[in-house]
Amino acid sequence: MKTPGWEKCAITHIKRTALCAVCHGGLTDVNQHASTGGHMMNMRGVKERGTLDQFVVHQATAEADMVTAAEVTHIYHTVKHGLSYNSADCALKLTVRTLNDSSIAKKMSCGRTKAEAVVTDVLSPKAIEEVIKKLKSGATPLPFSLHTDASNKGNQKMFPLALQFFTPEAGVVNKILDFVENPDESAEGIVKIIQSSLESVGLSLDQVSAFSADNANVNYGIHNSVFTKLKETNSEILRGNCHAHIVHNTVKKALDKLSVDVENIVLKIYSFFSTSAKRRESLKEFCEFCDVEFHDILRHVVTRWLSLNPAITCLLQNWDPLKSYLISIGEECPRRLKELLSLTEDAAGVEGEADVVEVYLLFCNNVMCLFEEVVKKLEKNVTTSVDLYSIMECFLKRLIQRRDDGFYGYLTRQKLQRLSPSDADGARQEFTAFLDTAISYVRQWFDFSEENWLFHLQPLSLASGKISFDDMEKIIEQLHLAGRLNISMDELYEECVTATSLLEHLTKEHQEKEKWQSKGTAEKWMEIFQAADLPNMQAVVSFVLSIPSSTGFEERIFSLMKNKWTDVRNKCSTELIRSELIVSLNYDMSCSEFYSAVLKDKQLLTAARAQKIQMEKVVSFHIM
Repeated sequence: MKTPGWEKCAITHIKRTALCAVCHGGLTDVNQHASTGGHMMNMRGVKERGTLDQFVVHQATAEADMVTAAEVTHIYHTVKHGLSYNSADCALKLTVRTLNDSSIAKKMSCGRTKAEAVVTDVLSPKAIEEVIKKLKSGATPLPFSLHTDASNKGNQKMFPLALQFFTPEAGVVNKILDFVENPDESAEGIVKIIQSSLESVGLSLDQVSAFSADNANVNYGIHNSVFTKLKETNSEILRGNCHAHIVHNTVKKALDKLSVDVENIVLKIYSFFSTSAKRRESLKEFCEFCDVEFHDILRHVVTRWLSLNPAITCLLQNWDPLKSYLISIGEECPRRLKELLSLTEDAAGVEGEADVVEVYLLFCNNVMCLFEEVVKKLEKNVTTSVDLYSIMECFLKRLIQRRDDGFYGYLTRQKLQRLSPSDADGARQEFTAFLDTAISYVRQWFDFSEENWLFHLQPLSLASGKISFDDMEKIIEQLHLAGRLNISMDELYEECVTATSLLEHLTKEHQEKEKWQSKGTAEKWMEIFQAADLPNMQAVVSFVLSIPSSTGFEERIFSLMKNKWTDVRNKCSTELIRSELIVSLNYDMSCSEFYSAVLKDKQLLTAARAQKIQMEKVVSFHIM
């Protein structure tokens, strides 16, 4: 105590704290103070917090690192598995209570606010930075493609921005770079989002190999589209439009040639049964009476490419009981549904007898298996741009073969024989028109000539068991890669010789050859580049495999967005949902693997302890 005159009055037992011995009245004053509201509130706080030494970690000790790593992993687990932060907070408190003999568990604390701060300020920037490091890890930056799409969340228009690139260690990689709200759906608005997102992480449009989006005019219009505006900055950027979208539109176009509105039938029947449990139960009773196994009526979503055919399958499985039920309810059956199904009181007919609507449903069910198969191939993770031309060419050939053979499905053929000659001939003509329209539409929207640069990528599938210098030269010329990637053609020739020799070794034995052929294109190239140093060939292959085959990854982003941004979590900010999507999609580690990785990263642990930090402070963080 340095204040003059207070030396004799002051008594103190706690550092930086003093009492006046003259004024303090002893036990009476203590009792009076103990009864005040302020004292009682402070005591409750002490009881809830416990002692500081027991529950607070003051410095970065080994124990502190383990506590922080456990907290961060707990948050990662919450995001990865789509749990709410309130439930995660409750679970952590329960863990602390039940594992009270653990010194780590005692010191863990992670409320909703802290968890959100770690996700938005630490884990999300960290996940993005890991992607940027991979792109810039080599002597020259890796080429990558840009993917974008748009989807509504209420009255908000959301745009994700994703990347695809190839590395010999990980193969084809898809990651999300940004997820923003933007009411401006014009080409200018979308380009601004792309440029802003790339600049914020130090990437350039010069590195972009292709732009991928659906086939809307705003994306690929001739004069004023996102693609044309991007080409103003990077004239060599390729068009990576969605081929699954082409297949979907082919079905829509071809269905217009049928006099039976198959899609509307599916929608109307689902609508009729989905709103009434009583109707569903009555249909089940009709199925039991007809000795037919009941199948739930499935919903078809017009924007979902693969939902129509399964819905048709379920209708056909319930067809006879379904017709009988709709006829039995008389006027309760909607007039439009009666018209679509051509229902009359005697329409149920006899067992085994066909009706026109059933024949059309059988035809669609059969032919749409082709479309369904192609879409699934295009959206597979193992499908690459190298495989696109062969997939689309095979699809076209199968459509032409069916048309030329007049084959509309075996069950369809049997049912056609039970129709009247005029109805059967009319149906066959429309089925042929369906196939003709599909063939014409596919040819219109996909270039099957040798001028298509996708045609020249086929040798990179390694289906022939070799890769020639001539094939590589054509690819480089078609995509103008020699100057862009600084390719040494002389060195590339030697690398082609080495790669062909390596391929012969990998497929020498019959069993090894079968195993090799079962691998995807990217997996084959991963094995080659891990076995030999082929820098020029790797540069070309990395560029080609960065080009996407469909917009399937963007669709997965939107599906995950809907799972996270539910009505229960409708108050979540766009920034929080963005961060959760980035963490969920960019980290491939399990929760156990993530804990081990975080425990080794001292900088990430420091950032997590700080909770709210600026993005630039975590740019250099690296998970070992």
